[in-house]
Amino acid sequence: MKKFRVHHILCTVLYQGEGYSGAFCDNMTQKVHELKDNLDGALILVTDPDMICARCPNRTPDDTCLDEKNHVKIKDLELLKLFEWEENKSYSYYELLLDAAGKMDAKEFTRSCGKCRWYKEGLCSYEMWRKNAEEILRKK
Repeated sequence: MKKFRVHHILCTVLYQGEGYSGAFCDNMTQKVHELKDNLDGALILVTDPDMICARCPNRTPDDTCLDEKNHVKIKDLELLKLFEWEENKSYSYYELLLDAAGKMDAKEFTRSCGKCRWYKEGLCSYEMWRKNAEEILRKK
């Protein structure tokens, strides 16, 4: 079963083909297509690096993030609580997205994503996330 990091329920919906490096983008593009093409595929929810993090240049050899303040892990834990999900439990991408769409609002999105590089660069917003999430959910 594939590991899926909690905050990636936001990132995968908004992904536009830009990222840290070519290798990262190639991997993320592939993983996002797999998720959207198989909405019912089983995923194990984690708060540590997952299949999308596999080619991230911020990933260390011991499978953690080069994140001095640990803000990515904190984001995962806060979203885990907000969405009332259980770490290491199996969910489908569709279940996660449907649940997140019911609980995410603009304030929580900004609180969660406001410090993120991609948010600061204007590559995402709550309105974009909501629109894209609804389009993905309609596919089922």
